Amino acid sequence: MIKKLLVTSLLGLSLMMSGCGDTEGEDRLETQQMLDAGNFTGVISKLEGRASTKDEYLSLGAAYMGKAGLSLTNIITSMVSSVGSGDSAFAGFVTGISSSSSISALPDLSKAIDYYTNVVGAACLNPNATLTNSQKDICLYIGLASTSSAAVTIDLITGDIATFGDSTAQKDEKLTASICALGYAFDGNETTDCSVIRDVNVTFLESGKTYRSVLMSVVGGSGSQYGYLINDNNQTVLTKNYCENTSFSTRTSTDTYVVGAPAQHACPINESSSAEEFTTAGVLVDVLNDGIGAIGGAATEETQGDIDEFKCEILGGHYNYDSCDVSLDNNVTEQNIIDYLNSQNL
Repeated sequence: MIKKLLVTSLLGLSLMMSGCGDTEGEDRLETQQMLDAGNFTGVISKLEGRASTKDEYLSLGAAYMGKAGLSLTNIITSMVSSVGSGDSAFAGFVTGISSSSSISALPDLSKAIDYYTNVVGAACLNPNATLTNSQKDICLYIGLASTSSAAVTIDLITGDIATFGDSTAQKDEKLTASICALGYAFDGNETTDCSVIRDVNVTFLESGKTYRSVLMSVVGGSGSQYGYLINDNNQTVLTKNYCENTSFSTRTSTDTYVVGAPAQHACPINESSSAEEFTTAGVLVDVLNDGIGAIGGAATEETQGDIDEFKCEILGGHYNYDSCDVSLDNNVTEQNIIDYLNSQNL
């Protein structure tokens, strides 16, 4: 399968080399050379804000994928190695992606999806659309980037991603707390697994955004406390480490809340007032559904089988060779996500 997908990616990249004039062709060549050299920020600086052609959108999509630390080869390799391992295929994919992704992977992948979508519009999600080979390539990129976004999100809400889905490992305490926070944000009720230690409003001065700052402790656990932010839509916002509300520059490198430091709160990954808000449920439900849908009309039979196996597991089904015992026509819901996370936190 990896050979087929690498050929597909090369077909997509060849679009950028189809210039009309000498100057335009030279410009494309310069951009391609920057991509080949891994100068992703250089491509973004060159094209961001002025891109207007399909080739430029494709270049920006590739640059943001690279900046996220996730080339198509990285993603495909993680997908191939995860399937047929005997354990959860999607859990294997998640751990593979986490080893390559950068700290800015989620917003970078979102940007890549946006730029690829600028080229094909809504065609990838239209079951009646007749796609060209080039459009199929781009739909595949969108789907892989979206599925990778879900993997990065799971990495953010776990304590040790290496144990995710490992039946021989101890239960991940932070993941338990994260699942509790998802439910608490939704209905305001504590579960028997966790206690709510703190629930106060906090406004981050640099972004001007206000959230409910919650501390969770796992019942019968180590006594560590885990911080979460809940927005006005009753969803947990994706965060990384801890910071004071006065400045994002105080962001720490710690994974748990430091008891006795009341000025600290879970720190949102997006620091700008205008940046897209990433929530756990939003990424794992909306992006995952759209990503799997985008792949649908573009993948080879083998790739589609891998994606079907991922979705089958998340829906709570069992995949046997080429079939799932639940309908793959169902959309992934927030409850499916919670149940799946619990099933992998053994």
